[in-house]
Amino acid sequence: MADNKKVTVFGASGQIGRNLLAKLAKKDFEIIAITRNPYENLHLKVCAQPGQLELKKLDFTNLSELMEDSDFIINLIGILYENKKQKFNLLHNKFPDYLSKIAKEKKIKKFIHISALGVHHDSKSNYLISKLNGEKAVQKNLQNNCIVRPSIVFGKDDNFFNLFAKLVNLFPIIPLVGINTKFQPTYVGDVSDAIIKILEEERMKESIYELGGPNIHSFKELIEMLSKVMGKKRFIISVPDIVARIQAKIFQLFPKPLLTEDQLEILKFDNICSGKFSGYNDLAIYPKSVETILSTYMFSKKN
Repeated sequence: MADNKKVTVFGASGQIGRNLLAKLAKKDFEIIAITRNPYENLHLKVCAQPGQLELKKLDFTNLSELMEDSDFIINLIGILYENKKQKFNLLHNKFPDYLSKIAKEKKIKKFIHISALGVHHDSKSNYLISKLNGEKAVQKNLQNNCIVRPSIVFGKDDNFFNLFAKLVNLFPIIPLVGINTKFQPTYVGDVSDAIIKILEEERMKESIYELGGPNIHSFKELIEMLSKVMGKKRFIISVPDIVARIQAKIFQLFPKPLLTEDQLEILKFDNICSGKFSGYNDLAIYPKSVETILSTYMFSKKN
């Protein structure tokens, strides 16, 4: 690809972002890493050579300057639940809409937008609706875009297994909503590799990639696997819908809710690849399984 390789990464301090920055640095990209709190994320500079990575504060009023002279834009910004300041529609829909319009004006070579697996479903989830609308906005605003839809992303700092590890450590009985819902967890390192492969493709065409791991598991099977890795024998029970609704109403009041009413809507559908779009195979990537990775970072969670 061309020698000029300047990439601006929005949402650089998240799980995918941290992994991606290190790999971009090894590929000799010049990196602008955008975060809400640059001073709290100075450690991100360690993954690159001096002068190779610049940290900037996310400023919705000055996005044009943040991507100045960039060849590529990667938008990783997303939230799992809403609070008073962060809303699905703002971050998943309006932000990528505005960002992609500026990218077109700047003649950005490639715009990669991270969405979520499952947005094609007829869901009542505001999370999925906002993700789908964000995709549509990006596709409408510029042609040289790529939508990446990962399933549950797992890795050392993930928000899924680390959360349930705390419950497995504390309680002998684990109540689950959507116990039979199927997932296709994908390793964070594989997601980062896929993004870089897309960046390095010589030709750019409108495309959607669904990224799911090699194996499909039910929600219950994933928690059973986690419990086994942690050396815990736990009983997993299914929570009736009416009880789940009551729990969600209570939990979503917490700063970091374990469950929300919107997530109940998400759990009504399987979170697996549809087979209608490109995937890891098209990028010559052989994704790692939960079974081979989970024990490498969950061993320390044992009591």
